[in-house]
Amino acid sequence: MSNHKMLATALKDYKGKILSTSEIKTITLKFFPQFSEGSILPNDHAEGNNCPCSCAGTERRIFNKIDRGQYLVR
Repeated sequence: MSNHKMLATALKDYKGKILSTSEIKTITLKFFPQFSEGSILPNDHAEGNNCPCSCAGTERRIFNKIDRGQYLVR
């Protein structure tokens, strides 16, 4: 399963909520303990990162960046 799919699956019940990066990591690792914590990069699934997921900046993105370390789950 891709990083994108794991994040989307773990956070599906949080749509509309603003979460911090640490909250996103905690939730994701609860669902997928094998997920490398260093690979949980919310900004890759929003927009503005150097090496983003193909979803970044599209309607498929998982997050809207609200502020540094704060993301709205879409």
